[in-house]
Amino acid sequence: MTGFVASLGGKLAERWLTGLALPGVVFVVAVVVALRLGHADAWNLGLLTADVTRFIDSTAAREDTTVLVLALAVVTSSVTAAAIVQPLHRVVVRFWTGEWGKLGAPLIRRRGRRWAERTSRYEAALRRKARLLRASDAPPPELPDTAALAAARDRIALTEPRRPTWMGDRMLTAEARTYTAYGLDLGSAWPRLWLLLSDDERAPIAHAQAEFLSAARTGAWATLYLAVGVVWWPAALVGAGAWLVAWRRGRDTMDRLAELVEATVDLHATALARALGRTIEGEFTPADGEWVTRRVRKGA
Repeated sequence: MTGFVASLGGKLAERWLTGLALPGVVFVVAVVVALRLGHADAWNLGLLTADVTRFIDSTAAREDTTVLVLALAVVTSSVTAAAIVQPLHRVVVRFWTGEWGKLGAPLIRRRGRRWAERTSRYEAALRRKARLLRASDAPPPELPDTAALAAARDRIALTEPRRPTWMGDRMLTAEARTYTAYGLDLGSAWPRLWLLLSDDERAPIAHAQAEFLSAARTGAWATLYLAVGVVWWPAALVGAGAWLVAWRRGRDTMDRLAELVEATVDLHATALARALGRTIEGEFTPADGEWVTRRVRKGA
């Protein structure tokens, strides 16, 4: 047990160092450079080199006290930056997946209109394609590209938008699909379903969730760099690039997480119903899902 605790402590320390401390040190260096150069001398590396050379040649650089104070300042500053990132990444998650209150309503309506327009085009193309195929034994030379139209619609949302962002809608899509296919309220059933899974079955879901939170932390660091960009514009470029990377990673991992959740329901809904006392002989039906929903919601 002592060895296990020691190894766990080492892993946690390593994760903290690579996940928070090192980015914090880099951020502190960026802040120092930003305050020294500013907008006017944004790329004046010679100015930085001269400052470093003067410090190295100075008497203070040879004193242990100066080095210790400098090291403590860097460590303290990096820990402070990491401490800011911890709550900030939760704000990023809410920004990516939340409703945004009154600010989100116009965007939801706009996304809804675009989604409805592209859905209409897709469905019209499907009907036209079906007519063309019925009208001739041989396939006509040009059929509507329904796959491209479906992809264009899905880039907005997989179902009718209810959130300002694609990521916010993605998990709601999993919930809607689950209810449509099985009559199952995913939000109420999921905690019970999770308890039935083995560690190996939980691992991919936990990994996808961790990847999503990691992307959110990248977004939090990117936000800090954008703030530094107020005094040093290259930091704004770094922040904007990191934000785009974080958004792309967050979108991909949210899609994977939602797919894993749906797959878990597909594979284990019957086991959940049986664990709750429902006898199921064949496949899991909407009637079974409605029974499970009533049971787990306890009439609410």
